[in-house]
Amino acid sequence: MTDGTTAATATTGTASSWANWEPTKKWWAATVVAVGGFFATLASTGWHWTPVMSGAAITIVTQRVVAYITPNDPTPGGVPGKT
Repeated sequence: MTDGTTAATATTGTASSWANWEPTKKWWAATVVAVGGFFATLASTGWHWTPVMSGAAITIVTQRVVAYITPNDPTPGGVPGKT
């Protein structure tokens, strides 16, 4: 017979698997830069929404989703060039 913790671990993979899906600080930093660039572009158009702004918004959302779902796999052997 197994306890609840073992059963939960078996069904979810690991007890802390949610931590693997939380956005990293690097992801948040890139998001802040992307949104800042979007607002800078919007300000340069006189705060008028244009089709170009729609394309920029779609690009930001798409890039953030791809960056979120792509894992940060550790580089085998560490960072190249570092000893």
